[in-house]
Amino acid sequence: MHVAIVGAGYSGLATATTMLSFGHSVVIFESSPDVGGVWSSTNHYPGLRAQNTKDTYCFSTLPMPKEYPLHPDGQQIQAYLELYVKRNKLDQEGRLRLNTRVVKAEKRDDGWILEVRSNDHQSQLLSFDYLICAAGVFNQPKIPKFNGVDTFISSGGVIVHTSGLHRLVDLKNKDVVIVGFGKSACDVAVGATSTSKSVIIVARDVIWKLPTYVGGVVHYSYLLLTRFGEALFPYIRPWSSQRFLNYGYGRPIRAFILGLVSLVIIVQLKLVKLGLLPNKPFETIARSSVSLATPGFVDAVEDNELRVERGVTVESLGDRKVVLSNGKVLDADVLVCGTGWNHGIPCFLPQYHRDKILNELGDWVLYNHILPIDIPGLAFIGYSSSIFCPLTAEISSLWLAAHLDNLPGLIREVPSKNQQQAQAEEEVQWMRKRTDGHHANGTSIVPFSLSNIDEMLRDLDCGIGWFDWLREWVLPVNPGSYSHILPTVIRRRDKLRAEQKKGD
Repeated sequence: MHVAIVGAGYSGLATATTMLSFGHSVVIFESSPDVGGVWSSTNHYPGLRAQNTKDTYCFSTLPMPKEYPLHPDGQQIQAYLELYVKRNKLDQEGRLRLNTRVVKAEKRDDGWILEVRSNDHQSQLLSFDYLICAAGVFNQPKIPKFNGVDTFISSGGVIVHTSGLHRLVDLKNKDVVIVGFGKSACDVAVGATSTSKSVIIVARDVIWKLPTYVGGVVHYSYLLLTRFGEALFPYIRPWSSQRFLNYGYGRPIRAFILGLVSLVIIVQLKLVKLGLLPNKPFETIARSSVSLATPGFVDAVEDNELRVERGVTVESLGDRKVVLSNGKVLDADVLVCGTGWNHGIPCFLPQYHRDKILNELGDWVLYNHILPIDIPGLAFIGYSSSIFCPLTAEISSLWLAAHLDNLPGLIREVPSKNQQQAQAEEEVQWMRKRTDGHHANGTSIVPFSLSNIDEMLRDLDCGIGWFDWLREWVLPVNPGSYSHILPTVIRRRDKLRAEQKKGD
C-alpha cells in the first residue's frame, strides 16, 4: 500500500516508521522547512521547553541523548526528531518532503489524489492508496477577533501568537500585554520581563499549575505520569482502581491526596498572597491539558515585574491601547496571544468529509480517536493529545497498521459503523461534560493516556510485562518498556500469514 502522511511531528514520524515496518511505502509531507511539527524551529518561542522529562517524552526505541537536561528545550527536541528520522531512514528514497504543503485531497474509488505544492509554488498531483493526517491540532494558531484591530495596527501595534514570537529582542523596551494563562503565555511573560518595559497578563481564567518539583522535593511526573496518578481521575471505562478511588471506599484516600497536593501548591506558589488562587477545584488541573508553573513566574509577580489581570477579557483595542472588560486601559506596543489553537479539520479535506468528522458542536467524532466513521482510506494519528504523545502515537499507528492488514486473529475486529458512531459520540459527550467544555473539541485524552494505550493493546492482544506494569504504578512511564510491542505484532502477523497460506 502506498501511504501519504501529512505532518512530520512526533505522530507523523512514528506513523511512517510503523507503516514501513508493515511493508508499506510512505511519503511524509511537511509544510515547514524541518521536522518537528509543534517543535519545528518555525514555532519556537522564547523559553520553550518540554513539560515532560526527556525519559517520558521519547520514542520507545530511541531514548533522548544523555547530555540533554531533564526538560529539553525546543531546539533539543527538534534535533532529537532529526536523529529519529536518520535512525529510521525516513529521509531516504523520497520518503520525506519538507517545504511541501498538501492543498487538496480528493477521494477516488481506488485511493486518493493529492495536490501538493512546494515553497517554490510548483504543484503536483500524486496518487496514494491511503491518507493519514498526522499534523495534529497544534498547527493552526488561534488569535481572537478583537474590536479595533485596524486602529491598533495602524498606530504601530503588533499582534502575534506565542508560536510566532521567536526573539525576546522584538519585545525590548516595549509595553507587552499577553492574553492567556497557559504554559506558552506564562513562559513568554517571564522571558519578556528581562527586556520589556512592562509585562501584563490578561487571564480570563486563572488555572491550576503544577510546580516542576512539588514542595521542592517530588518531581511532578511521580504524581501525574504514573498509573496511580491517572487512577485519581475517573475514566469513562474505568480500571478497578479508578472505580475504587473515584466511586468506592477509596474516595477519602483520593480526597486526602488531592487536598494535600493542592495545599502544598497553594503555599509553594504563594497563590493566596499573589491573588492567583483558582476558583475551581484542584482536580480540574487535568482537563484537556496540564500546565506546569513557569520557573521564575512567582518571583516576577512578587517583584512587580509582571502583573496579572485576572477574571477579565480584552474588550477592544485602540491607539496602542488595550481596553479590558473591567474598564481598565493598558498601554500596549505588542499584544501576544497565548490563546491556544484552532481544532479544525485540515483545510485540504473536502467539506463533505469535514461534515462527517465533526458533529454539530464542532467536536471530532473518531472511532478510537483514529478512524472517521464512514470515510474509508482515511485515518488520523495525533488527534488524541496525550501527556506522553510519542508513545501514544506509536501505539495508535500500530493499531491502525494492524487494522489495515485485515488479517483474522491479528487485531480485534472493529464494530459496525453504528456502534463506532455511538461509542465515539458517547466519548465526546463524556469528555465535554467532564471538562466543562475544556476538552479541545474531543482531540485530547488527558489525563487518560495509559487508559487509551491499554485499550489499544488489548485489541492487539499485547502488553507489557507484569514488572513494568507494576513499576508504572509508582514511577513515571518508561516508553522503552513498550519497544517490544511492534516486533511482537509483526512476528505474529508473519506467523498468521504463513498459517493462512499453508491452509490455502
